[in-house]
Amino acid sequence: MDRIAQTGARNGLARTNDAVDHGPVDILLVSENFGTGHTRAAEALARGIKQSRPELRVQLIELGRALQPQINRALLTSYLSMIRRAPNLWRKVYGRHHERLFPRWLQWCLHQTLYASLSDLIETFRPKLVVSTHPFASSGVAKLKQKGFPLRLCTVITDFTAHGSWVHPEVDRYLVPIPQVREQLVQLGVEDRHIQVTGIPTDVQFWEEGNRLHARERVGLSDKPTVLILGGGLGIGTDMLVQMAAKWKEEMQIVVCTGHNRKVYQWLRSDPSLRHPHIRILGYTRRLSDWMEAADLILTKPGALTCSEAIAKGTPLLLYGSIPGHEEQNSRFLVSHGLAVQAKNEEELDAWFAQLLRKPDRFQTIRENMLRWRKHIHPSKSVEAVLEMMVSEPSSGFLIKA
Repeated sequence: MDRIAQTGARNGLARTNDAVDHGPVDILLVSENFGTGHTRAAEALARGIKQSRPELRVQLIELGRALQPQINRALLTSYLSMIRRAPNLWRKVYGRHHERLFPRWLQWCLHQTLYASLSDLIETFRPKLVVSTHPFASSGVAKLKQKGFPLRLCTVITDFTAHGSWVHPEVDRYLVPIPQVREQLVQLGVEDRHIQVTGIPTDVQFWEEGNRLHARERVGLSDKPTVLILGGGLGIGTDMLVQMAAKWKEEMQIVVCTGHNRKVYQWLRSDPSLRHPHIRILGYTRRLSDWMEAADLILTKPGALTCSEAIAKGTPLLLYGSIPGHEEQNSRFLVSHGLAVQAKNEEELDAWFAQLLRKPDRFQTIRENMLRWRKHIHPSKSVEAVLEMMVSEPSSGFLIKA
């Protein structure tokens, strides 16, 4: 968790990788690294809490990496391999429990595999409130509540759809991105009074008003039509997208960010066909807000956190490809609400690039829809909801194992 540790040190947040005393905390945020958006949402929420209530002790942990690093790495590798090589199989696995709860036996298997020592970690930090941004982490904490741990658990859903894996009777409150997810949870048996619509937590830097020309100056770009290519923190699909976009390099600037995917970054940097003054290849960057502001269009898969950040910035989205399951649902939501357009093949992708260059006003409707939608997703809503739990539901004490 290098990135988390570094941002934590800069913002006063305690992390498992930081040199801090692992004593009691007020709020423990838990996530997993199966897709970096979950952790980025937790980071944004943690920073918002610290900015609002600096006296609170806040800890953020990716549970699998902390408790079972080797097993976690194997599961992550298997997950990435499946979505690349057998996407239809993953779609089937995802769809099996999309509209029904995880069976107890599957929750037990997950607990034994990743979270057998979670109780020790909980006893170390003795949190007054646990906030989870990943369904696996929620499942692990819910299992402890079944055993009698008097924890309070808040689950933050980080997609524009609800999946049965998010739902557990032990969750005290759900923070959801849109009203439709509230409705899905109710259909899955969650009481409406336990659900709040708050949007997906996004870092406040994406909400800062800016100027595209100034942003281009800050990142060293010319004042020329610019496409930013993203693939989430794992850089999924960026190699293919930049190759398809490169034919337009004489007419527009192309910036591709490969995230933490060093293999794709090195491969693109070594490709002679991409050595052009209008093509910029980035790895992980802390200046994503600036790059989004500098762009006329963001080309990406429909990861909910990335898309929420783009909406906050008001930069139009062009969606291409998706991880089967949740991202396909995200894409349907974004396109149907006029927050993005979609290309299904290279021919359609070229048509949208031509629109950007010849008829840039074509994307103005998306910008206007984004600006209206921003009213529903401000990060302060999720921060306020978490802090409300700290005030309205005082701790009932902590159970020490016999």
